[in-house]
Amino acid sequence: MTDYGLITKNEYGGTQIDSTFQNFVLQQSNNITLNFKHGDPAYDIYEVLVSIPSSLIPPLIAIEPKSLNHYVSILGYTMQGNAYNGMYITTEYVHGQHSINFNYIVARPISSTSNESYGMVVYNSNGDICFHSGYKYLKILSVHNITLPIPNPPNGYYPYTDIHHSGIYNPYYILTPNWASSCTIEIIKPQPPRISRMAQLSVGLKKLTSESVRVGSFEICSFYVYGDPIIGKPIISVSEMGWPGQFTLLTCTV
Repeated sequence: MTDYGLITKNEYGGTQIDSTFQNFVLQQSNNITLNFKHGDPAYDIYEVLVSIPSSLIPPLIAIEPKSLNHYVSILGYTMQGNAYNGMYITTEYVHGQHSINFNYIVARPISSTSNESYGMVVYNSNGDICFHSGYKYLKILSVHNITLPIPNPPNGYYPYTDIHHSGIYNPYYILTPNWASSCTIEIIKPQPPRISRMAQLSVGLKKLTSESVRVGSFEICSFYVYGDPIIGKPIISVSEMGWPGQFTLLTCTV
């Protein structure tokens, strides 16, 4: 927190504006429909690349799922040189073709002066802009701490929890951490050279109502491995691949 200048706080005592922290401003908002195809290995589409404004500053991306029947998850970001310029989106495995629709916003700390010719500007001690009234800002509405048990793909167990945010309608969501990994589903041929079937997993969001969302684990795809996935380890469990267990969900708007 700053030791000089302007400080504004919300009704809960949280700092909204000061001269130390740069606020996240809206850089892009969009609605998009992505198409996926599962079950035909030569033509499968398990993840789709979505372009975002290129910048050296990492993005903060919030998603509003619109599809009721499918999860949406951010697998990770792409870079060209040192600039972040895209995100990979995935969903759960469903045999055949299907689509997901969602809104998303891209936010980043302020990097340039607004075109507005009037208003309020707050700078830090280095001369960087912390707040400019000419921008739209990301507003956090609620925070939810979530515990998910470890998935058990061999038994088809993919845990989830439903989050209700009464009075907050159709918000954007930020789920942390982003997680994806692989584990063994079954050993098809136990004697060397072994053959096993692996699953790639993730955690994502599924719309329930205007005031609720499902946070759950799911299978992106499965694939065969000839030999041990890791030398000397024929079976890889979810826990061995760094299952976090604890997640945080933010609801937000601009």
